[in-house]
Amino acid sequence: MLSIIIPTLNEEEGIAKVICSIPKKIRKFSEVIVTDASSDMTPIIAENLGVKVLRLKKKGKGFQMKEAVKQSSGDILIFLDGDGTDPAEFIPALLKKLENSQLVLGCRSLTKFDNEEPEMRQFFQLYKAIASPVSSILGLKVSDPLAGFRAIRRKDWDALNLQSDDFDIETEMNIKAINKGFTIKEVLIPNLKRCGGAQNSKFIKNPKMWFKIFKMLLEYKIIKLQKHESL
Repeated sequence: MLSIIIPTLNEEEGIAKVICSIPKKIRKFSEVIVTDASSDMTPIIAENLGVKVLRLKKKGKGFQMKEAVKQSSGDILIFLDGDGTDPAEFIPALLKKLENSQLVLGCRSLTKFDNEEPEMRQFFQLYKAIASPVSSILGLKVSDPLAGFRAIRRKDWDALNLQSDDFDIETEMNIKAINKGFTIKEVLIPNLKRCGGAQNSKFIKNPKMWFKIFKMLLEYKIIKLQKHESL
């Protein structure tokens, strides 16, 4: 079985789009789980679309992802953001790449952006300024290392023993996957407009998260340098 996990926080404008874009052939052998700490209509919309909703009292993307995995039963885990920017129709492509790897990321291009709306273009430039150094520091050859759209086998997820409760869980996942020698691949996906607008992005609203990500990367870099110097 496949477990499709969608962590959400006030994504009532995008959650239906995300759920309905999951291919029917995928839904047949999948469980879809929405983890929710919203104050809007997100959980009600998701329940009306026939998916399992976990109503959590604690916020935090990492916390939601970990709780969903605990209550899921699939051998393969797919993570999708609930804001409409991750095209679920690309799930089969991620699964294909997962056949010969341990972690697959659905990556947007950080060099080409087709949306001409000023708000979205500003969001893209900010995101690029943060995401590009992540790839460089990690030596990770993917276009979007912070992608929330991911596929991983449950046994590999368990092996990573992820601790983060926040948005930096993807960075922690990348670091630990690299340290364990995982093969990491990407599937290129289009840059889609965020439902609800860029101004509602938690990425923009929570600048403390950026510092947490770079703190984690700095610690990784220091440890790597120390190991190199000890050789």
